[in-house]
Amino acid sequence: MYRVIMVPVDGSAFSREAVFQGLRLAKVSGAQLRLVRAASMPVVLGGPEVVGLESTAWKTEREAILRHLYQLAAECRSTAAIDVTATVEDGPVADALRGHALRHHVDLIVMATHARRGLARVWLGSIADRLIRETGLPVLVVRPSSIATEMSSGSCFKRMVIALDGSPLAERSLTPALALAELEQAEVTLLRIVPAEKNLPVGEIHSSIGPARAADVQEAQWYIASIRILLTQRRVSLRSAVVVAADIPSAILGYAESHDADLIAIATHGRGGLARAMIGSVADRLVSDGAISVLAIHPEEQTQGLVAESRPMFAAEMSG
Repeated sequence: MYRVIMVPVDGSAFSREAVFQGLRLAKVSGAQLRLVRAASMPVVLGGPEVVGLESTAWKTEREAILRHLYQLAAECRSTAAIDVTATVEDGPVADALRGHALRHHVDLIVMATHARRGLARVWLGSIADRLIRETGLPVLVVRPSSIATEMSSGSCFKRMVIALDGSPLAERSLTPALALAELEQAEVTLLRIVPAEKNLPVGEIHSSIGPARAADVQEAQWYIASIRILLTQRRVSLRSAVVVAADIPSAILGYAESHDADLIAIATHGRGGLARAMIGSVADRLVSDGAISVLAIHPEEQTQGLVAESRPMFAAEMSG
């Protein structure tokens, strides 16, 4: 599925992890790897002499950026027989990267993030946030592998958790997530979190796995089983889990960490601005709070869900 993989580079050692993962995925999928650095000439206030000096300094800095990027591309080519391009895009970082991704038909963006939080996140923003919200492309936000992970399975994603909430939007994360799982030959767990209820109505049957209505848990289990039926033809090992919890992002992270997951895949509505700061989102919490890599998908369109479309078939099959 992945034909063109883009890795934004900022010149830091931190971003080399993203380059490594992008290169590795491009190698196993036969995709083109595009290394992109965004650069903006600073605004100069002063007379012609000052402007001229600053322009000369900027030209020198841009040439140094290009040399570093070309060297990085050469390193990538020396380790894999794939098509690697190196580009410096002028303009504001998020806008430049977004434009490059859309112009060159990128399928997957692989990047590291400094995960700003609080007001800095609102006003300064995060490049990962912008790309997730504005490109409609899967964005793989990578974390450096732990020593235990490196020793047991290398820097691959061998255990993946796909978080589903029963919505058509969440189901749209399945295609890019499973494409990555098939490349990595990863074991996939389909995870559904049922929100906990503090005050269950009198007379309601309680769930045996937590403070929730038994009917809600049963519906979640039915839903996950239905998804597994749909995915039986995919070349992945599938597991499933239903958990009752009050804090959904913490529950997803807790499940992934306790089961040694390397990656969490999730779809997001991609709220921005103050709404994002006050309301937040599950995907945002996973990216900013967790130590596990996240594949975030913000679909541009919503359609009827996979399970909703197949409900009559599932009802007949599971009752028989």
